Amino acid sequence: MRSVLVGEKGSLTIVNDTPLPSLKTGQILIKVAACGVNRMDLLQRYNKYPVPVGESEILGVEVAGTIAEMDEEALHHSNFKVGDRVCALVGGGGYADFCASPHQTVMPIPRSMSFVEASAIPEAFLTAYAAMFLSAKLKKDESILIHAGASGVGTAAIQLAKEFGNKDIFVTAGSEKKLAMCRELGATTLINYKTHDFAEVVRHTTNKRGVDVVVDFIGASYWERNIKSLALDGRLVLLGLLGNTATDGIHCNTGLILAKRLTIIGSTLRNRDINYKSNLILDFTRSTVDGFQKGRLKPVLDSTYTIEEVEAAHDRMLRNLNSGKIVLTM
Repeated sequence: MRSVLVGEKGSLTIVNDTPLPSLKTGQILIKVAACGVNRMDLLQRYNKYPVPVGESEILGVEVAGTIAEMDEEALHHSNFKVGDRVCALVGGGGYADFCASPHQTVMPIPRSMSFVEASAIPEAFLTAYAAMFLSAKLKKDESILIHAGASGVGTAAIQLAKEFGNKDIFVTAGSEKKLAMCRELGATTLINYKTHDFAEVVRHTTNKRGVDVVVDFIGASYWERNIKSLALDGRLVLLGLLGNTATDGIHCNTGLILAKRLTIIGSTLRNRDINYKSNLILDFTRSTVDGFQKGRLKPVLDSTYTIEEVEAAHDRMLRNLNSGKIVLTM
């Protein structure tokens, strides 16, 4: 089968004779039609994101396609069968013609949804859902600030916030075009981080109260302003470190954290155990199935590339040109 492997200095090579994955107990083999591109793929490519123990070295953590084979345990402990159209959250191996997944992290695809659309759901929507509702315990009518609002996770988070009754949805993005898209998805306060201080906008718009939850992918460079932006008993969920990990020169007002009774949460999804992922997917599916079926929730697609064009797909993400998900097709 074809797969994309990482070589020296982050080079990408398409290998045409990669062996098919050997199914482990409880796994499903998926003939991949499409695979979502994620920021962690770029980090892994440049040796900045270690592959979890036991996972494939092949890039890619979310796929959509058709079930080609099932282990006996998967056959008897799931509702799937060979030939079903599915999408899946995987620990690696997505940039390939075939990918193995635990049956617990496989989800059915709505009849009206294409493989390309479905491949943009698992990582983006599950990451957003886990951060907002499991980690931050976001409640109806609470306010939220979502950074990188035009990213895959950001566009999912906006839709989920709207779906579950959050009326004050603040977002940051780096262009008016991206902000306009965020508005269409349900964002209520749009902040261009290149021209405005988001903490000041939040302070002014909320009459100095702040927001209840901040979902952040940036890290150190946003730290102080995130703390200022939070309301009493606010929660900050850190999902990424695009703005560097170094705290040198970053002012950290620990007194403000104490006075506001803030909760700071770091969260990742890829290295969670199978029980967490299984429970997350069950909860997510129950909570969102109606929204996806009726079109209130939908993956936002930026662009599609063939697997042979993987370099161009990564370059688009590296230059922050995408609004929504970039998808590779097989």
